[in-house]
Amino acid sequence: MAEFDEWIGLNPAEELSRRFGHQVLVANDADMGSRGEHAFGAARCVDDFFYIKASHGIGAGLVLAGRTYRGSSGIAGEIGHTHLEGVSNLCRCGNRGCLETVVSITEVRRPLAHVLPSEHPADRPGPGCEGPPSLADLATRPAAARVITDAGRTLGLVLADLVNCLNPAAIILGGDLSAAGEPLAQGVRESVNRYAQPASANAVTISVSTLRQRSELLGAVATAIQQSAVD
Repeated sequence: MAEFDEWIGLNPAEELSRRFGHQVLVANDADMGSRGEHAFGAARCVDDFFYIKASHGIGAGLVLAGRTYRGSSGIAGEIGHTHLEGVSNLCRCGNRGCLETVVSITEVRRPLAHVLPSEHPADRPGPGCEGPPSLADLATRPAAARVITDAGRTLGLVLADLVNCLNPAAIILGGDLSAAGEPLAQGVRESVNRYAQPASANAVTISVSTLRQRSELLGAVATAIQQSAVD
């Protein structure tokens, strides 16, 4: 904890630039994911889209008219803290009922361990044991696919409101949870089609990132290239 305490009150970009002797930019991971998709991935020809990073937390990188929208203080897209009706789970932000207390890689694995207990012998791995099976493997099991699709429906409830507000052309699902593939996208698609205004729902495509876990890294590369060109 002492190491983290040393950063309190510091500007990370300025401090890292001072320590390394080179300019350092600090950015939100979901925003970098959207940059990666825009430069190298599924959004190369799209100027209005959302990149959703669904991992331990859930964030959205919003690209509007070809530019990343960060909001007034740089924290736009924190959809993981959208309140869900009827949910009372305590969130790390101090509120109850936030989206990420129901839909996150940790929370989705809980019901998966229940419906497929034999697939999770290593939730607490011992010597010589591998970690729990990948979501990609689990998603091929019908019972697990149901759990993952249901998580996608819950995520889609929140995204439907964003679709109504901003009318994107695409939603790209990334982060650890996206490894589940089509069952996750199917659930999101069902809720967007059900709850978004029909014209907006018809205009948006929903897909899983083809860059997998590299979206954020490639977004950082694209940002560095752009910054070098400016300098």
